[in-house]
Amino acid sequence: MNSPNSMPKSVRRAPWRKVVFALVGIAVMVLVFAFLFPQFGDYQTALTKVAAMGPWWIAALGAASLANIIIYPFTGIAAIPKLSYRASFVSRQSGFLLSNVVPGGGAVAVATQYAILAKYGVNTARAAAAVSADAVFTYLFTFGTPAIALLLLNINGKSAAAYNVLAIVGLIVVIVSLIGVIIILRSEDGARRIGAFASKPIGAIFTKLKKPTPDITGSLVTFHTQASEMVATRWPQLAAANFGAQLAPMGVLIVALAGLGAFPGDLTFLEVFATFSIALLLTAVPLTPGGLGTVDAALVALLIGFGLDSSTAIAADLIWRLAWFLPQLLVGLGALGLYWWDRRRQQRGHRLVDESLT
Repeated sequence: MNSPNSMPKSVRRAPWRKVVFALVGIAVMVLVFAFLFPQFGDYQTALTKVAAMGPWWIAALGAASLANIIIYPFTGIAAIPKLSYRASFVSRQSGFLLSNVVPGGGAVAVATQYAILAKYGVNTARAAAAVSADAVFTYLFTFGTPAIALLLLNINGKSAAAYNVLAIVGLIVVIVSLIGVIIILRSEDGARRIGAFASKPIGAIFTKLKKPTPDITGSLVTFHTQASEMVATRWPQLAAANFGAQLAPMGVLIVALAGLGAFPGDLTFLEVFATFSIALLLTAVPLTPGGLGTVDAALVALLIGFGLDSSTAIAADLIWRLAWFLPQLLVGLGALGLYWWDRRRQQRGHRLVDESLT
């Protein structure tokens, strides 16, 4: 396990790889926003619809955005019960910023959260368990919700045949993953068996790529050691907090659609849920920061597929990005500033360790 102040090896990429990764991300965003979206509809018409939103809807968007920001840190408190909201806020919002701005920022965000939690009095093992448990629930949510949404659509007589294969694949992934996670968490022997089983196909892939094979078994045993007790005792709180944090951005999207007059008239709740959850799958493929471009293209295409006109779909996506993504990035920047301020206070003799953990 890395120390709180060290960076995982995956973060230390060759400079040229970072440049290539960034260029690919920029190219994808330009392709989507400059070439693909104009095929769907006119930007001017979309912006006109945005400008026509009344002040009450602007206020509602602000409230939904604020709720999203407030809810997000509770995932840290769910994992570490005595952690203060301030410490969790700084850790989680800083992690959101780095994972969505820095190329390959997931590993950087994890290392940063370790360092921040350590400064607030959380030991390395506990911090690692919290971050690992959060990652598991996020993964299960990302792959599980599309299947749930499309199943509910079919039950309610809504045609979603074009996405049924995706739903089935997602459901299989979630079931297999859930069984694997349960086996890993129950015993170290189970973690070793899953690791040995997974090492063969993963090793073959890395061999073909001419890269060193990662220690899958060792990583799973470490995960068992770090997270088994926490997940066993805190899983209801972890599930509830992550469910709220993952769905809060959808709340912003619903308000945006309602402000544009598209919800609940043109779209049902289940259709919005399916749109959001399927588009969210693309965040698992980090081609661009925060899924910019890729998630947006999927979101707009799905909204149009469910019957929304193209200009309103583009307007909803633009509002969603401006009311959800941008504010949380700015809050993340503020969280890093707050952490810097707290460290300065610590250097001047003030106690930074979270008193609730002592």
